Amino acid sequence: MIDCGFPIIKYRIGDSPIQWGRAHGEAFRDGIKELVEIRTGLMREKNAGLTIEHIGSLARKQWDITEQFDKQLTDELMGICEGANISITDIVILNNYTDFRDIQVPDQGCSLVYVNSEAGPVVGQTWDMHGSAKNYVCCIEVPEPNEGQIVLFSVVGCVGMMGFNRRRGMLGVNNINTDGAQAGALWPAIVRASLQQASVGEMASTLTKSPKTSGHNYLIAVDDHAQMWEVAPGCNDMVDEKTPKQFGHMFHTNHCLGESMQKRETAISQNSTTHIRFDLLSKKVAETKSFEQMVALMNDHEGYPKSICSNFQTDAQDPSITCGGAVGNLKTGQVMMWRGDKLYDKNYVQQSFNMSGG
Repeated sequence: MIDCGFPIIKYRIGDSPIQWGRAHGEAFRDGIKELVEIRTGLMREKNAGLTIEHIGSLARKQWDITEQFDKQLTDELMGICEGANISITDIVILNNYTDFRDIQVPDQGCSLVYVNSEAGPVVGQTWDMHGSAKNYVCCIEVPEPNEGQIVLFSVVGCVGMMGFNRRRGMLGVNNINTDGAQAGALWPAIVRASLQQASVGEMASTLTKSPKTSGHNYLIAVDDHAQMWEVAPGCNDMVDEKTPKQFGHMFHTNHCLGESMQKRETAISQNSTTHIRFDLLSKKVAETKSFEQMVALMNDHEGYPKSICSNFQTDAQDPSITCGGAVGNLKTGQVMMWRGDKLYDKNYVQQSFNMSGG
């Protein structure tokens, strides 16, 4: 198995989206191909009824909807296909795996936290996913006009899973299991499109109006204004909000909190640790104020292996493990992303960014 080393993939200013994608695909061709094989195998393992023909047809529908939603992002994805020598079906599976499988298998966790206090707004996210993805996680730096920048936590071949921008903005996402899945835009494209917006209102509009495939929860924040949205095809619930200058916190794991979304939730598929992690956050988040304290919370091991951070696979939980995470201070622009576990993982890698300005 290839270890990509948690690299920073830097897109060049002045290049087109398709050139960004080609460079990305060429540099990590072997890792991208290997991850496609893993995710295709997992999807078919969970649903023996998915034929190659059926997968290809569904992938094409999702590609076409994504192209209508954001042509520049599909250009970038096409560039990755060309650079890595993979098909459109492959790139859709790699980017939209948790939605595309439509199996409601609880192998995607993640905890999301926003806190605003006298110290300023800080945010954090663990990234829990199938343990096979850990070797392929990466960071992506995307230049924007007027010296802007987006920094993303991702896997190679994917256009972004969560991130920060230089407008002191952040978007985090975690999985919820809902009914009514249908062909829609690739959710990483929705992440990227939302992070291009300048305000929480504009980010929320992009999220709620996007053609969604399945259920997700999103934390969106710009400076000291933040909202938590649970979204699915045909349903959008804002489940929490902190208005500017309002101190307090909000957090989410992997079960629905909104009244409308609870009616859509397929509880039989819930992540097995979601309520445990929610309870842990409930008792710990009030003591979290600084950047360093948020990093510690995202790496908390109380109750291991059913803990906020659980970096190693055991039989006591879902197939997901904490493959990495990210923390940001939306006042200072300090951002840190990491792979693995600093205390217990010999393959731990950390990357730091300065997102101030813009």
